[in-house]
Amino acid sequence: MLDINLLRNNFNETAEKVRSRGKKYEQLDSFNNLDKSWREISTKIQNINANTNKISKEIGLLIAKGDKEGAEQLKQSVKQSKQELEELNAKKEKLEIELNDILYSIPNIPDKTVPIGADENENKEIKRFSSPTNFDFQPKPHWELAESLGLIDFERGVKVCGSRYILYKGLGAKLIRALQWYTLDMNIKAGFQELLPPVVVKRESLIGTGQLPKFEEDLYKLNSGDYLSPTGEVQLTNYFRDEILDGSKLPYHFTTDTCCFRSEAGSAGKDTRGVIRQHQFYKTEMVKITKQENSFDELEHMTSQAEKILESLNLSHRRIVLCTGDMGFSSSKTYDIEVWLPSYNSFKEISSCSNCLDFQARNLKLRYKDKDGQTKYCHTLNGSGLAIDRLWAAVVENYQQADGSILIPEPLRKYFDGEKYIK
Repeated sequence: MLDINLLRNNFNETAEKVRSRGKKYEQLDSFNNLDKSWREISTKIQNINANTNKISKEIGLLIAKGDKEGAEQLKQSVKQSKQELEELNAKKEKLEIELNDILYSIPNIPDKTVPIGADENENKEIKRFSSPTNFDFQPKPHWELAESLGLIDFERGVKVCGSRYILYKGLGAKLIRALQWYTLDMNIKAGFQELLPPVVVKRESLIGTGQLPKFEEDLYKLNSGDYLSPTGEVQLTNYFRDEILDGSKLPYHFTTDTCCFRSEAGSAGKDTRGVIRQHQFYKTEMVKITKQENSFDELEHMTSQAEKILESLNLSHRRIVLCTGDMGFSSSKTYDIEVWLPSYNSFKEISSCSNCLDFQARNLKLRYKDKDGQTKYCHTLNGSGLAIDRLWAAVVENYQQADGSILIPEPLRKYFDGEKYIK
C-alpha cells in the first residue's frame, strides 16, 4: 500500500508516477474528494469530542453546586452530541473503506531508475552471461527428452490431477530434488537462513504482500477461506508481520523451497507443452527484510545471487530491468533473469528480483527502530532463486547429448552418487 501522504500532499506528481505504468487508474480521480470529506468529518469529530469533554467537566461542577437542572440540560446536550458522533463515525468508517479500496488497488511507484515503457517489449537488457548452447546435432525439447528417458509421465499426471499438472518420476524426480537442494545449499552458503513454511496461507498474508485483493482469480482458495500459496514470498515476508524489529539486527535474509500454486488465469494456449507453465510448481525463494537506506544495494546482491547459481551450472542467461508497464504490482524496481532454452530458441524468465520498498511493509505493519529510536517501515525484497521446474527444463535441454542422454552438471553429481549421465 502506498503512503497516503504521498497522494494527500503531492497528488499530481504521485498520480503521474503511478500512471507511468501504462494504465489510467481512474480510481485515483475520486481520491481527493473522498479524502477531503474524510478530513472534514475527522475535524468535526475532534471538535465534538473536545466540546463534550469540556461540557462533562461543567456537569461535574454544576452537580457539585447542587444545580441539577443546569446539569440535566448539559447532559441532554452531551446526548445529542453522542448521536451526532455516531452518525459522523459511520460516515467516516464508510469513507475509510472507500479510501482503502483505492489504496489497495494502486500499485507501487516505479523507482526513478526504471525505464518508462508500456510492456515487455520495452524492457532493457543489462548484461548477458555466456553464449547460447551450440549443438552439433538437432536438439530436442525437454518434453521429448522427458518422455524418451522416462523422466515425466505427462498422461498419468493429467489423468490423476488434470491439465497443467505433471508427474515427475525416476531420475526426473531426482533431478528436481537435486535442483531444490542445490539452490538452497547455494543460498544458505551465501548467508540466507532457511525456513520451511506450510503452503496454506491466510487471506491477510496475501493482502500483506499485495496478491489480494487485486489478483484473486490467480489464486486457489480453500473451503476454509484460506489459500494455497502462489509463492514462498508470501510466507517469508509475513514472518515478522505486526512486529517492530531491532534495527541493529537488520537485514534478515530468508530462503525456502516450496510448492507454489497458480490458476494461470488468462494463459490459455501459452506454454502448453512441457513444464514451463503449471498450476503446481516448485520454486526456491529469497526474501530480504532491510533498513530503508540499504534496500537497493540488497536488490543488487539478491539478483547476483540468483545469477551465481546459473553461472555455476554454466547456463547462458541474461539480466533485464523491467519497464514501468511490465513490473509487478508491489515492486518499485524489478530485475528479471532469463535462461536460454533451445526449445524456444530464446531466453525464458527463471527469476524475478524486486525491491518493494515500504509498500508491503505498510500492509504488514512491519517496522523497525533505528539507532535514534525512531520507528520506520522496513523495506522488503523478494526474488526467485530459482524457478525449479524451469531450471529443470534448462538443464535437460542444454545438457542433452547426441545419443539422447543428459550430462549431469558437475555441481549436481553429488546428489546422483557421482553418476555423470541420465540415460
